[in-house]
Amino acid sequence: MKKYLLNILFIFPFFLQAQNKRGFLFNISEIPYSHLHIRKITFSGNQVTKEKIIIREMSIQEKDSVQTKKLEEELIYNQERILNLQLFSTVNYQVNIVEKDSIDIHFTVTELMYWIAKPMFSLADRNFNVWLKEQHLAFDRTNYGGEITRRNFRGRNEEIITSIQLGYNKFFGFSYKIPYIDKNLKHGLGISASYLTGREVNYETQENKLLFYRNDQYPHLKLQGKLHYFYRRKYTTVHEIQLSYNHYEITQGLFDKNPDYLEGKTKIKYFELAYIHQYNNTNVRVYPSKGLEIKTTIMKRGLGIDKDVNRFEIINQTSFFQPIWNNISASFIFRGRYSSPQQQPYLFNRALGFKNDFIRGYEYFVIDGSHFALLRANIRLRIIDQIVHHNLFKISKYIPIRVYGKIYNDIGYVYNKYPETSFLNNKLLDGYGAGFDILVSYYLKFRIEYSFNHLNQKGLFLHGSKE
Repeated sequence: MKKYLLNILFIFPFFLQAQNKRGFLFNISEIPYSHLHIRKITFSGNQVTKEKIIIREMSIQEKDSVQTKKLEEELIYNQERILNLQLFSTVNYQVNIVEKDSIDIHFTVTELMYWIAKPMFSLADRNFNVWLKEQHLAFDRTNYGGEITRRNFRGRNEEIITSIQLGYNKFFGFSYKIPYIDKNLKHGLGISASYLTGREVNYETQENKLLFYRNDQYPHLKLQGKLHYFYRRKYTTVHEIQLSYNHYEITQGLFDKNPDYLEGKTKIKYFELAYIHQYNNTNVRVYPSKGLEIKTTIMKRGLGIDKDVNRFEIINQTSFFQPIWNNISASFIFRGRYSSPQQQPYLFNRALGFKNDFIRGYEYFVIDGSHFALLRANIRLRIIDQIVHHNLFKISKYIPIRVYGKIYNDIGYVYNKYPETSFLNNKLLDGYGAGFDILVSYYLKFRIEYSFNHLNQKGLFLHGSKE
């Protein structure tokens, strides 16, 4: 689990600036025409970003016709779509009549800083509370390092990420993604490689708690190389195919602790093929208040040419967001997984308790199993939604800041055919509470939550990502 607690790019605001501006150089209610024709669409402020990358996101194009009464609605919608690129901190538009029923539209954007240098300080434990309560703030269970990201490389929304992590776990990673390789901007490619090892690893789960094995000889090692292919015909839908090669090995000492860790082996090699379908028509993707998002992954580990692994998975996340009144909205997020066969190596048997797959209020527990379902319901109140203006870095002087208060309720279920000492498996679990979501730009997300569970436990929990 990664939590970036330091980031040199984001400084607390000196003063606040108004939200994105909209401008009409005429009174739209006085226009006698039912439709207006778009003669020209122009842009300014995009010193790095290619215009075609912006136009690719828009629902209106030059020579289109728009209903006069819906013009402002259409422009706000396209303003949101451009912001959803997450390449700009502000997007403003201006409309001018040039000839009777013809208009010109001009968008002014403010680009973000695309070179992002992050000092990394993260916890080896699953979340802050586990590190605080169970590991007593042990600093030898922390990771440190750095990550350099080049976003919007060549102005084509390409992304290059290089990560170096030392400390409790050692991680080296590189990835490169180019979303479009064709002139029609529909096909994309990506490549990534990573190396992971560490002196300590969890080798077993008992009574829904992790047991750890530590050895200075680095008891586990994982190597992965992955290829990505993307196809995006429409704004809302992305198809992705991933093919990866994985190498995982453990020491004899770890094998002795749990021979089932790799199902009786000390080394496994396997190919993995995955198809991912993503549909997203939400309004503001960094923190939606309206729309539907669906992500479905069909994955096969072990492709027949390798005999070490045989696993099939279907994973789904469906999120629905609905405005209720003024600054109040609701969100419903479902996550679920089906896998086969049900008996798997310990390494692949994780269900709830890792990353964002957990029931709020149960952060101290791990629930292993082959299938799981998780439903989160939230009522959110927008408290702050501002653009921060500072003069420290001219290239990134506008930073969006958003704060939401919320109440929530989670329910979850994990099926495990062999639960052994785990007492949270095969039963419906319930957690609820209240808290705050804090978003800084597109990169930093924090959650502060006070949660309760059915075991009559309660506590304040901190998380470094959105739900």
